[in-house]
Amino acid sequence: MANETVKPEKEKKPFNKKKLKYGTVATVITVVFIAFVVVINLIAGVLTDRKDLKLDLTKEKYYEVSQDTIDYIQGIKTDVEIAVMAKESDFATSGTYMKMVLETLEKYEQHSDHIKINFYDVASNPDVVTKFSANYNGEISEGNIVVAAGDRVKVLTVNNLFNIQSDYYSGSSSVQSYKGEQELTSAIMSVTDANPQRVAFISKYNGSAIYHSDNAYSISALYSLMDKNGYEVSEVDIMTDALSPEDYDMVVLPAPVNDLSEDSIKKLDDFLYNNGDLDKDMIYIADVLQYSTPNIDDFLEVWGIEVGGSIVYDSSSDKSQYVTTMKGQLSAPVATIAEDTYSEGLSNTKLPIIVPLARPVNLLFDANVDRNTTALLTTSDTSFLYPLEMQTAEEVKAKAEAAENGEETTEEETEETTEFDPDSAEKSAQTVMAVATKTNMDSSNTAHVNNVMVIGGATILDQVLTYSNTYNNAEYVINAVNKMCGKENGIIIAEKDLSVQTIDIKSSQIKAISRTVIFIIPLIVVAAGIVVFLRRRNR
Repeated sequence: MANETVKPEKEKKPFNKKKLKYGTVATVITVVFIAFVVVINLIAGVLTDRKDLKLDLTKEKYYEVSQDTIDYIQGIKTDVEIAVMAKESDFATSGTYMKMVLETLEKYEQHSDHIKINFYDVASNPDVVTKFSANYNGEISEGNIVVAAGDRVKVLTVNNLFNIQSDYYSGSSSVQSYKGEQELTSAIMSVTDANPQRVAFISKYNGSAIYHSDNAYSISALYSLMDKNGYEVSEVDIMTDALSPEDYDMVVLPAPVNDLSEDSIKKLDDFLYNNGDLDKDMIYIADVLQYSTPNIDDFLEVWGIEVGGSIVYDSSSDKSQYVTTMKGQLSAPVATIAEDTYSEGLSNTKLPIIVPLARPVNLLFDANVDRNTTALLTTSDTSFLYPLEMQTAEEVKAKAEAAENGEETTEEETEETTEFDPDSAEKSAQTVMAVATKTNMDSSNTAHVNNVMVIGGATILDQVLTYSNTYNNAEYVINAVNKMCGKENGIIIAEKDLSVQTIDIKSSQIKAISRTVIFIIPLIVVAAGIVVFLRRRNR
């Protein structure tokens, strides 16, 4: 036992109060800092939802709404519900396009106290569909977006919010542009307008299209423009449908190829006269693709307007532009606003208004008893008139039959056009858009007014021009129509381009980028790691 070695007891380290103190303080600071960050994130999340604090760094500002929309919705006094027939999570997790729609919806709620966004799971809450269906003639399905104010309802599908282009040959489709803001703002305008203008849009004549097929895109653009600005537009047949003043406030006659019958002209007269009460309006669009229209001409003459049988061009390159339209490349005079009243409220008066393939709208008098005329758009004094051969449909048919029988057209018939010289033609300013007004005073000295607006060419409303934010055609026309009928100013919102942008890159650039990514960047990372390792080892 004496030889046993006694192991010394392991020395106990003294309790380090100082280390505990600083360790506790560090832990507390860490916990407090984490809690602070969490609280800040929660506050930021709430503010982001309620206020517009997100930054949109995309080139086309996909997730923003325009100032025009903000100004409009901040001015509405009616409560609007935007009811989405889907769960919010479906939009948040279904890809970029659906996220874009969700972000746009949030902007409306953020900028107006009168707009409320609600998401409904239709499967578990089917009664919500019944709630809106009571004031809507169509079908409301899962995924629809319902815009409602009181008993007025507008229903959109998600596809309505995008411009989708289909490839006929491959059967595939692609999203070209986003028009969510355009459609949603239009729907809000429609349901909040206490006294919407009801429009009879004459699209047919005894079952057939009233306008030339080449003008279909332009006429469709006008229809869409009015529909998106809160007008209640209904297509009618001038021959078979009634034009009752009780049902409509305005009638649109868009570039009829053929002349109207006397009975149809009487319908227009009776509509405007409104049993002596007036207060009805009309838009007439003339065009270069029309045949001779003596009945329509007589109707317009009473209003102090004559549409000339020519096309307006401009000899000055400074006063005209070559533009791309649905009809191809055209030389278009740049028009000047002749009457400021009808341009009040334009967001940008510096944008040009161009008038391709327009006929002159001549004013036969300034004032005559109870009617007066006003020029709205005019061209420069370097304009000239290229003559049209205004024939009746019967004359054209007779010439076609003559050509089939081998008969040649005489030189006398073609001499006017073949010998036309633009340089020697008379130059003068031409009116291409005008309005005629008739006013009656009733026994209580209240004015009752008719307006007939005449536009010199359908191509002024070409789809390319009206959808472009380069020209003021769409905004000016809808603004003038609004002024004519006493409606609030409209909003023209450009679609946001979603087409894929390709980047052209040379093969040498591809090789340089590959070497950088595969070799240079990894070598830099390895070298930095070695330097850090050596420095730490030698400490």
